[in-house]
Amino acid sequence: MSAHPEDIYLVEARYSQQRIPHYRGNPLIEALPPSLDDDALSDHLIEKPDYDPEQLDWPSYERLHMVSTLSSFLTPLERHIQLARAFDTTIRAGYVGRRPTSADRVRVFQSLYEAQQSGRAFNTMHRPTEEQLSSRVVGMSGTGKTTAIRRIFSRYPQVIYHPIYNLHQIPYLHIEAPHDGLSTKGLAASIFRKIDTLIPDAMYYSLYVKGGASGELLLNHAARVMHAHCVGVLVVDEIQNLKNTGSSKQILMSALVTASNELGVPMVFVGTHKATEVLGLDFRQGRRSAGHGFPSWPTLGASGDLNAPGEWEDFILELWKYQWNRSRILLDQYISNTMYACCQGVPDIAIKLFACAQWRAILDGSESFSSATIVDVLDKELETVKPMITAMRTGNVRALGAYQDIPPIHLSSLLDDTLNTYEGVRQRGAEVRTTDTGFVPAVANVLVQAGINDERALSMATKVAAAGKVTGIAAGAEAALALAKPRATKKRKDTPDAPLIEMAPDDYRQAFRRASADGQSAFSHLSAMGAVCRIDKVLLI
Repeated sequence: MSAHPEDIYLVEARYSQQRIPHYRGNPLIEALPPSLDDDALSDHLIEKPDYDPEQLDWPSYERLHMVSTLSSFLTPLERHIQLARAFDTTIRAGYVGRRPTSADRVRVFQSLYEAQQSGRAFNTMHRPTEEQLSSRVVGMSGTGKTTAIRRIFSRYPQVIYHPIYNLHQIPYLHIEAPHDGLSTKGLAASIFRKIDTLIPDAMYYSLYVKGGASGELLLNHAARVMHAHCVGVLVVDEIQNLKNTGSSKQILMSALVTASNELGVPMVFVGTHKATEVLGLDFRQGRRSAGHGFPSWPTLGASGDLNAPGEWEDFILELWKYQWNRSRILLDQYISNTMYACCQGVPDIAIKLFACAQWRAILDGSESFSSATIVDVLDKELETVKPMITAMRTGNVRALGAYQDIPPIHLSSLLDDTLNTYEGVRQRGAEVRTTDTGFVPAVANVLVQAGINDERALSMATKVAAAGKVTGIAAGAEAALALAKPRATKKRKDTPDAPLIEMAPDDYRQAFRRASADGQSAFSHLSAMGAVCRIDKVLLI
């Protein structure tokens, strides 16, 4: 589980003087990257494809791949700036009073030790000078919460090494609750796994988890490890999965809030709207998870006017610049409204609609698409999310409650689906003709793979090529395999019927003759002759 320094973003601390009075003299804060203004934050957060108009002259298969780069598209909106600012403030404020050589740091270690000796995760301690250390970011899946958080954190080193203190500082720890549920023990294990990937030669998971310790004790160990490595903020993503765990939600949420207070480590819960059921377990937890100025994270709101843009218009105007169809589609109000109706302001769905429409235009050769194309993409390529989109558009609260979240769909999977629709374009060798020199060897090779010997396969492939009726390797192989099927033999009409042989009335062959004459089954005649019996009666004997 250990990591090597070259695998992570590990830097040696360089300290910068702080103008904020209560940040001064704190090496954990002085080693962080400087705070940025809004413009600089926006430049850091932006994530756009490497687009050049010359790419429109590229062949279709290359342009298909360029459309796929939209999967990482992010244009900073006001909410992204607010979130980045909230995280930066939270990390710095959390380090106040946590200097590496401070008495408070020693006091926390002592308290954790005493709790461990008593068989508990924590003592009941409170930090009177710090309130509401926990916050939340809640919104529908597909709205870009996790993507934004990862982009924000990419500005910070994953680990900062302080040689003077022989200390590895972790500015942020981002873990995800597993889909099968999060427990106290599972949370501790996730923390150990993550830290093992960050700190060189760390083996906390092997040291603590494999020993079979209780959840309480593991959480105590996890707290000590986070404290030892000066974690700036703990982000627990997909917190809605907590509801699936068999352990008490109340116990785990209380443990998380207590850990935040005990260590002075800010904690941010990230999840879908289902997470509100978890975060609202009691007034204390609900209140704490709403602090530190973290923005709400709803779907993008539309003004309905591209000339007076809201969040949706800012987003779609920027996204629309990245087209790889040779006939450029202009964004007008009608197309913007259609896109919004089909995605309901969920950026992830909007990107996929836009990408699929471009793929269709490239593959069918039209190099163009329309609003009707967008609607058809939702009906066919994104049919799994259409019921939820419809429920959002109609405001059907009951229908929305039937869906946990928007199911994830990856652009790579959608590209495969689109290519499958245009099979002739996708199949390798689909355009090879019978007159091409590679046709016969390629078809023969397919036949050999099907179990036909080399000589016969070559002969069959040659016959198909000579007929010249197919195009493509797959079609050629299919035609050749048809040649291998045995022909049905028909009885010659001029052949006289064989003379009937006289049989005794109880000759069993009479059953088949009578069946042929009257159209009934031979079995029924055999049964009437007493030649067969019911199997159930035999088994009961």
